[in-house]
Amino acid sequence: MSTARSFFHRRWVPWVALLLVVALPLAWWLTREDELLNVPLGVEQAAIITYGGPELAVKPFKWGVAVNVRIAQVTGAPGGRVYDVRYLVNREGDYDLRDYLTSASGVVPEGLPVFKFHGDPKMSKELEARIKETEQVGVQVGGRYYTKLIVLGCVWLACLYPLIFWGRPRRVALAPPVPALTEAEELHGLLAKLRAGALDAAGQARMEMILLRCWRAGLLRADAPMGEVLAAVAKDARTAEDLRRLQAWLYRRDSHVTVDEIAALVGPHAQAPIQASVR
Repeated sequence: MSTARSFFHRRWVPWVALLLVVALPLAWWLTREDELLNVPLGVEQAAIITYGGPELAVKPFKWGVAVNVRIAQVTGAPGGRVYDVRYLVNREGDYDLRDYLTSASGVVPEGLPVFKFHGDPKMSKELEARIKETEQVGVQVGGRYYTKLIVLGCVWLACLYPLIFWGRPRRVALAPPVPALTEAEELHGLLAKLRAGALDAAGQARMEMILLRCWRAGLLRADAPMGEVLAAVAKDARTAEDLRRLQAWLYRRDSHVTVDEIAALVGPHAQAPIQASVR
């Protein structure tokens, strides 16, 4: 009996040992908790941290740091604050978010929860491959789009040309500008009206004004007031008699001054206008 029992134990020992070798790693694998979170490189992640200690802040940025951290939002909560922390892993490795946080007052924060993660380049490559697979590169336009666009542009220009230029009146050739008459030439026209008996009151006033300007030459400056001009012309021996005759003819109905006398008085100062030759 004892021999049979010992044989039975010797027979099952290898199987029990094999079962333990296989079952224990399998049980550990099924019941283990991953402490490190795998995150892809170059993709921003989010972590929610509830902390009741001093207000948290991000440590000063250093060039070449493996993890970039920022606090997106802080909200109040019973017994502490809730921090929305965003982080971006730049290099492969294992990191702890606590290493990049400090307090706003400079005191080392104690009791921060552990938040470890692993920068995984494999996930980054897979993510990049997925983006390339789903991303549409370039714009493919079918149906001879560009040819139709060019044809429509040509048709539009062909329709635009007659709208702009069809039926437009031709430009009328402008006559050359007529130069303004000088006072001597204007006085020549007034003299012709005087002799024809067609000189009206406005023409008489204009003739008097031009004659006073002619008589003023050599007596006063060109911008002298009209009162000074009349006084100087009336005192001058060369012009006093002519002024008296003109004023008598203009303002006295019983004047005996004739039109011929006024014409002889105006004639020396009148000049016929020069006719421009037409080519």
